[in-house]
This record gives sequence, C-alpha cells and structure tokens, in this order.
Amino acid sequence: MKIISSSGGLFSPEFYKKKQKAKRIKLLVYCLLFLVSCTILVSFFRWEKFLINEVVLAEEIAIDREEILDAVQEKLSGYYFYVIPKSNALIYRRGLTKERLVEEFPRFKSLDLNLDGFNKLIISGTEYEPFALYCVTSDNCYFLNENGFIFRQAPVFSEGVYFVYQRPIDEPLGKDFLPQAEFRALANFIKNISILSVEAKVFDADNDYRLRLKSGGEIIWKRESDLNVIYSNLEAFLSDEAIATQKDFLDKVSQLDLRTEDKVFYRFK
Repeated sequence: MKIISSSGGLFSPEFYKKKQKAKRIKLLVYCLLFLVSCTILVSFFRWEKFLINEVVLAEEIAIDREEILDAVQEKLSGYYFYVIPKSNALIYRRGLTKERLVEEFPRFKSLDLNLDGFNKLIISGTEYEPFALYCVTSDNCYFLNENGFIFRQAPVFSEGVYFVYQRPIDEPLGKDFLPQAEFRALANFIKNISILSVEAKVFDADNDYRLRLKSGGEIIWKRESDLNVIYSNLEAFLSDEAIATQKDFLDKVSQLDLRTEDKVFYRFK
C-alpha cells in the first residue's frame, strides 16, 4: 500500500482522494450558497414594493417643475453594479440627490426629499427671495438674494423695480456677486446713504466701485476703501454749508470722486 504524506499526517491514497473530493464539494456548496444569496439579495432590491415609481413636487415649487422632475428621474434611473436599481427606497442616496438638485437649481434656499411609503418621493423646497438684480446687459439679468448669491434668471423689468448690481462674472448663475460679508456691508452702505438724500440705482464693480445715481451722476471710490470712512466723508461733504446751501446740488453733479483719502472731488454735468 502506498502511503501519502500531507501536512504532517500519513494517509492512504483512497483517504486522500476522499478528503480532496470533500474539499471540492464543500467549495462548490459555498459557491452555490453565495450565488443563491446574491440572487435573493438582488431579487429583494429589485422587488417593486421598494421601488420609487412616483415623484411629486410640492405646490410651492412653481417654476421649472418639468425640469426638476426630469432631473430627479434621471438621478433615480440606472443601476448599481448593473443589477441593483438606484430607485430602491431602502438605498437611494437622498443626500447626494438633494445636493445635486441644489447645484442644478441654485435658487433653492432649502430642499427636502421625503418618502411617502416606499414608492412615492415628495420634494418640497423654499426658494430664495429676490433682493436685487445682477445684470450682464439690460435684458440679461439674474436675481440676487440678500447675501449677493445669484440664484435665478430674472425676467425683464422696467427700470427702477429692483436695484441693479454689475460686474464681469463668467457663468454667474450659482455664484456670489462678491464675498457674502463684503456684499452685505455694501448693501447696507447703499441703504444708509439714502439718509443723505442720495438715491442710487446701479452699483458697478470694476477697477473702482461706482454708484450710479437716479439723478444721472455717480459716486466713485476705491475697491479697498473702508465703507465707513467713505460714508463719513460723503456725509461731511454734503453737510458742508457751501454744498448744502446749493439747490439741487446732486442733480447737477456728474461725479463725486472719493478715491483720495479724506477728500471729495466733484464736477458738474
């Protein structure tokens, strides 16, 4: 009888063959169990009971409803690993879907995606309130919110309906006009100068900052200037007796130049 040594033991050829066969059978059983488990798991995730088949938009979402529905359906379509539906309510990526919707439709201040059961997805949201306009041209404008965020294309308005901000921005939708803290300070400055009887209609940020007035003139200052100092200089200038006693002074001025420290230069139309 021939003896075969394996892993420190001595076995007959018949015993060794039986052991190898048992290993193969055991491996085959494990493979079958794995395949059956995968089949059951895939069947479970493809079960229609757990598939989102209806998307409903809340009534407060009034604009671009079809575009939003199409975008959501696109994000729910397709499969993970070619077999597991992305529309499965148990594994659908709510946070990622919400994030991408906000990127695609930046006008939303808040956005909520909630399941009603397993088959219906309800989308509700709050849009930003228009604060002013950002205009590329007179007939190509966008809404800004109170922080200077450009969130939606705007229709054409008559002049004076909204205050207008201008500066060169490539593809402005979804971008800030200026850093938000800087924009809030600027908006507050424009609001406060109305106390000085300065009525502004357009702010233009280029190399220098220019505030165009309803009277047809403009106020100009350096971009890096402290707005509190600009306000103080403007207030002191307009309250000076030589200026204050002139009737309709601002209506006659074409430019007030505050780019020189503690000085105001002006010229008439």
